[in-house]
Amino acid sequence: MESPKDAADSTARTFSQVVFTDTPYSYPPSTSVTCCYTLTTAYQPNSRDWVGIFKVGWSTTKDYHTFVWVEPSLDVVGQQSATRQAVFTEYYLPKDELDFYQFCYVDSTGQVRGASTPFHFKNPAGQNPESSMDEDLMVITTQQQVELSRHERAELQKELDQIRGENETLKNNLQMEQQQAASMKGQNEQKEKEMSRLVREMDQIKEQNENLKSTLQQQVKETDDLKEEMMKQQRDAAEQNNQSLSLDGASRLNETHAQEKYDRAVMKIKLLKEEREQLRRIVDAQSQETDMLNSKLKEQERQLLKMGDSIQLLKVDLQSSEKEKERLSAELLRSQSLAHDMDDVKTENQELCRRLARQMTLQNCSDDELKVKCQTLDGQLQDARRKLAAEREETKNTKRQAESLEKDLQEVRVQLEKVASTCVDAQRIRDKQELQLTMERDAMADARETLADKDGLIEEKEQMIMLVRHEKEELARDNQTLMSDIEGLRRAYAELQAPPPADSPHLQPDTNTSAANDWQQQQQESPEQADNPYENIDMGAGTEEEQSLVCRHCQECFPCITRNELEQHESSHRLCPFCTMVCDNMEQSVFEDHVYSHEL
Repeated sequence: MESPKDAADSTARTFSQVVFTDTPYSYPPSTSVTCCYTLTTAYQPNSRDWVGIFKVGWSTTKDYHTFVWVEPSLDVVGQQSATRQAVFTEYYLPKDELDFYQFCYVDSTGQVRGASTPFHFKNPAGQNPESSMDEDLMVITTQQQVELSRHERAELQKELDQIRGENETLKNNLQMEQQQAASMKGQNEQKEKEMSRLVREMDQIKEQNENLKSTLQQQVKETDDLKEEMMKQQRDAAEQNNQSLSLDGASRLNETHAQEKYDRAVMKIKLLKEEREQLRRIVDAQSQETDMLNSKLKEQERQLLKMGDSIQLLKVDLQSSEKEKERLSAELLRSQSLAHDMDDVKTENQELCRRLARQMTLQNCSDDELKVKCQTLDGQLQDARRKLAAEREETKNTKRQAESLEKDLQEVRVQLEKVASTCVDAQRIRDKQELQLTMERDAMADARETLADKDGLIEEKEQMIMLVRHEKEELARDNQTLMSDIEGLRRAYAELQAPPPADSPHLQPDTNTSAANDWQQQQQESPEQADNPYENIDMGAGTEEEQSLVCRHCQECFPCITRNELEQHESSHRLCPFCTMVCDNMEQSVFEDHVYSHEL
């Protein structure tokens, strides 16, 4: 364990590493102080070392009155000792003339490496015995100037009070603007949440539209399939009708009945096509509305981003105004310290006046001494005037800064009002979009109802197709029976046309003659039928072929339809406007890509 004697020796060694030189007994007040010190070769300085002014009797290094950092060292380790300087500005020096102080060199670890001899702050004239008299006599001709300084100090105090009031109002305005910015931030967050909700709803509506499009495409395919089946049935029925034109009136009645059913089916197909086109138009209109709403949503997102940027700029302005407020508060503290110094000067002047009143009876001083004292007093008054002018200039600068801050606050307030107006506009746009979305939902509900009606019609159509199939089967059976009858008639006619046998030409002449006479009589009664017994069938087939029309796009034959119906069928095809390609089975996106490929 280290003994007290060893501790004292180590302290002495550390205190002797830095030696302060040329330290006077006193320094004049209100002037800068320069101290000189020498670093020994045993100590290596650091950039974090400092020199402080301590009151005599200090206990720790935290008891310093003021300090300055040492100059950066450019010496090399092991070089000879060098003399350095530390300069203390007049503003931070002690004002008490009775206490003694000393310089201390403190390293970066907080240890004292050297200390100077004590000194105090006092005018050189105050050290001789006649200093008190000289100070009293120095105020003989400065009473008016003291009054003037009092008046100026009162004006400065008023200006300081005004600046304090303005700073309080600025603080209140800043707090209010901060609250407004916080409320605006909350409103923006709520609007972002609502925008996200609207985006989700739009996505759902898009999915519903896609589902409706897919269902419509399926229904279109189903209607096309039904149409093909109906056309096949029509062709089969036409062939059967062509084969059965020469039959009895019952088959004609069935044909007319089937034709009526076919006409009703064609009318229903037309109605279904019209409904399909109407649904397509509704879906296209809804897709356009969704695109428009998407563009509006993107525009609102851009506006929200702009509002966020403006809010960030307002925050930066608020931070800069807070920094300016802190600087102004520091200036206010400095002006308060200057006012305190003015109070000290006032008390000193009053004390001098009292001393002057006591010393009025003393008249043993010579005129030369009075002139010297008056000159020194004039010099002090000039210094005081300069200080007052500097203080007045500082107060004017603070006032100008406060006015500039007020202008900045007004600009920030105008920007906040603009942001509030933009928020109100965004709210109106959002309400309008919600109304449009409700209208679109109603339209989607109507579309669903129409699709349900469409499904019912399709079911009814399927039932009719089943009935037509049953009737077709019945007609096929009737045609088979008729064909069998026709074959029997053909065989009978062939037997009648056969020549008589050669072995017995004279056995039954009467019978053959009578048969030939009967046959000639039948030919005379119906000469047209005798020439060609199948002429009616061939003529019916020819007229049927003449009534059949062919689509110029799909090359499909349609018997028993008019020219207007054929034009309606041709207009129902989806054609490429460039190459006239039939694109009925293509999806909308594939069809658009095909058309755009021609433009490229």
